[in-house]
Amino acid sequence: MVFPDEQSAAEWYAIHFWDSYNFSGHYQYSEEAFRRAFVEYIQAVKTVPLDVALEAIDQMMSLAAATEDSYWEQLEEAEIILYDPSSPHRNDLLWEAVMRHAVGPQSPLDDVSKMRYHSMLKIVSRNQIGTTAADFAYTLPNGRQGTLHQIEADYTLLYFYNPGCSECKRTKQTIMASGHLYHLYREGLLKVLAIFPDKEVDEWRRYLPENPSWWISAYDKERRIHNEELYDLKAIPTLYLLDRQKRVILKDPTPEDLIYTLERIDK
Repeated sequence: MVFPDEQSAAEWYAIHFWDSYNFSGHYQYSEEAFRRAFVEYIQAVKTVPLDVALEAIDQMMSLAAATEDSYWEQLEEAEIILYDPSSPHRNDLLWEAVMRHAVGPQSPLDDVSKMRYHSMLKIVSRNQIGTTAADFAYTLPNGRQGTLHQIEADYTLLYFYNPGCSECKRTKQTIMASGHLYHLYREGLLKVLAIFPDKEVDEWRRYLPENPSWWISAYDKERRIHNEELYDLKAIPTLYLLDRQKRVILKDPTPEDLIYTLERIDK
């Protein structure tokens, strides 16, 4: 098949990736081979425009619906690759598309099985890239309060963390080491809101000196973030990069992806 350009070829490949895969006889493939294929597919999908990517996901899940067993296998693999916080390929927009198919009319799942995905979809679909991040009140160490949407900055880095968390420490060291975060702050372009969403406030206060003095270090006194599930905190730490209107630019990026974006802002 001849394509007019590389982009057209990439879009065709993403949509037709699974055409030759025998979902009815999926057990003939090893788990390792299937995992490699799925990762290759996700890497391909990430190179195409979002509307094409969502079409590709829908096509994959429709093919997987050949049998309920193959559909479950595809769902489980998608959750591991796209939603597990330890996966380098995680992507909430694509995982949301998978779940929308799972709860939709073409899904072979029964109503009871769909309940889990309805519940997950409600949380995951919040604060997606391009939408306005949910507002909430935060409390500073001195008791003063503010809200996320009141922060005046071209960019806001929202950093959910726990005191004493080793992964939080590693993430903080990684993003600070690049220098872009502090430089953007010095230029008046960026502010960091480091928010503790849990209830052990005394423990949070004990670790406060570990945060840079120029960060807005605060906690959620009313625990709305947790109780109302305002944000999908499947793992800690969780990062969001917001623009001046508090629209989401990055949702739960890896430290490396965040640094890549900050580099482009810093030029």
